[in-house]
Amino acid sequence: MRAHITFLLFLIPFSLINSNSNNFLVNGYCHGHERSLLLLLKNSLIFNPKKSSKLVQWNQIDDDCCQWNGVTCVEGHVTALDLSQESISGGLNDSSALFNLQYLQSLNLALNVFRATIPQELHQLQNLRYLNFSNIGFEGQIPKEIFHLKRLVTSCPKT
Repeated sequence: MRAHITFLLFLIPFSLINSNSNNFLVNGYCHGHERSLLLLLKNSLIFNPKKSSKLVQWNQIDDDCCQWNGVTCVEGHVTALDLSQESISGGLNDSSALFNLQYLQSLNLALNVFRATIPQELHQLQNLRYLNFSNIGFEGQIPKEIFHLKRLVTSCPKT
């Protein structure tokens, strides 16, 4: 009997480690290259830090971008960005790091003041399903490349 208890006490720490590592895999830990892309995106955007609640908190010190405000991940891949009401102005350029987030399924840029054209490179986000450009102030025509987004649906997910 005592041998069984000793053996169980020996196994408990390993089962805890195993359950934590499974939890780690399900929740995900930000992939380094995607973290770098998010930081590049932040640095390329013009926004007012005093009015920002999300972008202003993204930093190089915090390794896990999946924990950043406005970022959602699945298995460590960035699948959703909510940058609504971040006082972003000036738009996105066609070389933006945003277009390299290949797992991105949802992008919310609503209630910013872009005053620019919709970037043609948006079509690179082939997994994009939800796109919210409400009250953003884009100018010009919708680029024909946006019709290459075959998974895009018309309604936004509920938050």
